[in-house]
Amino acid sequence: MSSFTIRYFPVHSRAETIKAILSYAETDYKYETPEWPLQKSEQPAGKLPVLVETLPDSSEYVLSDSLAIESYLVDKFKLSVTGSPQVIARQQEIRYQIKDMFESCSLYRYSPPEARQVFLDHFLSSTKDIVAYHEKLLAENGSNGHYFGDSITYADLAAYATYRAIEAQLGDSTPQALKLFTKDSAPLLNKLFETVSAEPGLASYLATFN
Repeated sequence: MSSFTIRYFPVHSRAETIKAILSYAETDYKYETPEWPLQKSEQPAGKLPVLVETLPDSSEYVLSDSLAIESYLVDKFKLSVTGSPQVIARQQEIRYQIKDMFESCSLYRYSPPEARQVFLDHFLSSTKDIVAYHEKLLAENGSNGHYFGDSITYADLAAYATYRAIEAQLGDSTPQALKLFTKDSAPLLNKLFETVSAEPGLASYLATFN
């Protein structure tokens, strides 16, 4: 059986969904924080996150780029939705919109003071639209806490992990942003969050927030 190492900074950010997938799949994985920028040249394309898979024969498979890593792990652990090309495309749509939402949050979080209001307004507006659309998608699946079917898939894990990352980044500093994710504003997303967080396999992931 393979073991895994995630290389990333000591923050809740682009590696969240990767960690959630590995935790849910109950894999043997560890989290490594490279010394930066000293070890930048040792990473593929000089970027993080990086996944290192140690195979049973002791060889290593090294992969970079968060979405590429997610795609590999989703295939490996059979977490993708199955169905028509339209269904697969819907899963991709959901993931890309979740990514857009997180990147908008990060732009606001790390923007210079003179630009913060502009980035905050964009984050609030775009996130409100994404949340409304995802509430609709969840309703179309029966309001059962999943985007597809009645079991955990990639989209569920990505949504929950990204929400936790946004929550960790903003803390109590931006209540108007976190208000977009409350039970009143997003009841079906909250049901998804509750459903995913109750999965026993996610215990090691949830422990990273303690």
